[in-house]
Amino acid sequence: MNVQWIRDPSIQFTVIGVLLFAINSFFQQGAEGDGEEIIVTQNRIQHLSNIFERGWQRPPEPQELQGLIDDYVREEVLYREAVKMGLDQNDTVIRRRMRMKMEFLAKDLVEAVAPPEQVLEDYYAANLAHYAAPAQYTFEQVFLDSDKRAEVAEDARIVLTKLTAGKDPRSLGDSNLLQYRFEQVTSERIDRLFGADFSRQFDGLEIGQWNGPLTSAYGEHLVRISAATPQHQPDFGEIRDNVLRDWQLEEQKSILEAQYQTLRDNYRIRIATPAVSHEGAAP
Repeated sequence: MNVQWIRDPSIQFTVIGVLLFAINSFFQQGAEGDGEEIIVTQNRIQHLSNIFERGWQRPPEPQELQGLIDDYVREEVLYREAVKMGLDQNDTVIRRRMRMKMEFLAKDLVEAVAPPEQVLEDYYAANLAHYAAPAQYTFEQVFLDSDKRAEVAEDARIVLTKLTAGKDPRSLGDSNLLQYRFEQVTSERIDRLFGADFSRQFDGLEIGQWNGPLTSAYGEHLVRISAATPQHQPDFGEIRDNVLRDWQLEEQKSILEAQYQTLRDNYRIRIATPAVSHEGAAP
């Protein structure tokens, strides 16, 4: 028997889409039951017991299990009566929870599929920029407030001379909210702290020497880089788990969208034309 088609991800996710509708129909039928009958199956009892055991790290005692069953029956009775009364209608919270359940169902089904390694490697190759490890720097900085210094460029030259001569950096410069030393900070975080493109000024700076001034959103800085790791592309094996997670998220979105479009086609949708507001319009 040729089972090669089973390994085809596209076929796998077609099957998942079918399962979504089948499972949805199954649960709908199960919720309705036979008339007013409520059936607590052995699988349901085991499910209640498993939830208790995960929370308490032990199986429930017989009286505790009976309490769980009684509470489930109570919940089912009140839920059915609430539905009969229409209490589930026009309730934003319930609508959102039902939507979340549909999305969680798709997520669980996607995670149940183990994609071939080649599929993940191809996904990684198509998204290399996303997985590039940013540059990292360890550095110290001395801040000069350009708003308080009339000759900040000349002051920077004088302070740089003192730093090069070995004077204590903490005794120089102006106070600000930025810390003095930063350990293995990515270029993205540096730019968030100092302002856009500040880290680009690090390019070409000599390691272990005071340099500057470098201009930030706050003023001028004298910087000494003690360690620098350039941006690099990690191997697939190093971040396989991240790639798998991202691939699953993308597949989940695709399945949900396909499911939604299929379900939407079952409805005739009429949307009223929004009323045009003339407030503030010219006479």
